[in-house]
Amino acid sequence: MYGESDTGCREDVFPGLYFHFLLCRRRHSRRLGQYDTVTAGDKERGGTMATRVGKASATQRDWAAEQERFLAEIAPESHFHRAFDGLGDVFFFAKNLAGETLFFSRGILSHVGLHDYEQMLGATDEDLTPGPFAAHYRADDRVVIESRKPLIGHVDLWFDEIGLPDWYETNKYPLLDRGGRVIGVMGTLRGCRGIAPPGAAGSRLVPALSTLRAELTRFPSIARLAKDCRMSTRQLQRSFHGVFAFSPRTYWMKCRIRSASEALRAGNEPIIAISQRLGFCDQSNFTQHFRRHTGLTPSAYVKQANARQSSS
Repeated sequence: MYGESDTGCREDVFPGLYFHFLLCRRRHSRRLGQYDTVTAGDKERGGTMATRVGKASATQRDWAAEQERFLAEIAPESHFHRAFDGLGDVFFFAKNLAGETLFFSRGILSHVGLHDYEQMLGATDEDLTPGPFAAHYRADDRVVIESRKPLIGHVDLWFDEIGLPDWYETNKYPLLDRGGRVIGVMGTLRGCRGIAPPGAAGSRLVPALSTLRAELTRFPSIARLAKDCRMSTRQLQRSFHGVFAFSPRTYWMKCRIRSASEALRAGNEPIIAISQRLGFCDQSNFTQHFRRHTGLTPSAYVKQANARQSSS
């Protein structure tokens, strides 16, 4: 009913595929020193494909020029960094030599407590990060800039909008201009989700951090936290201040405020119910602590979160 070649392929159903097979067989035969040929019947069955293959080989495109033209046509707000917008705890950034942010994935905005895209443009590490950490980030940038080599798999502490730290795996790369000069740094941040990689700053504190995140209604004793970390109470206090620049109690309060902010954004509980569930003595006390860590009252925070959602 149907004609078949010696390969078992139905020639009338898949003529293009059959001709492609013959081309591959011919090339293979040539490598083995055998000079097989494509017959007239083969050409009839796959002539259209043969024409396309011939044109492609005859015209060599300048792909470097094509890349340059393609990049020049991309609008800044539609560049490759947008591909990171849906990746959750993976963020992209690009900075100039002055450390001013020029490109970034939008997830960074809410992470650092900003609302508008324009607020982030030109922002530096000093603008976004508390304490001595900004100087540490900039020192890493200088290593990349001066060495002209990437810094891969480096672990840093990074802070969210509440000021609560977590470990992030950081990759940084030098940005070069057309003349080969370094003009900035780009990179990615990937959250470690509360798990400190071996050797990371503060990794000995992980047992205490886990307890503080889990027990939000009542502050665990310093003695218990120190025992969990196999430290003295003094060592624990000094380690917290040395790594995070604040005390275990402040870390615990930030955990409570972050839990409250997540509940406020979800919108399933009234403010007073959230304050009671998290162990605050009353709503006034809750509002005081919430404003201290976020700069907003709980009701203002809800309005801002709703505005962000409606504009996204």
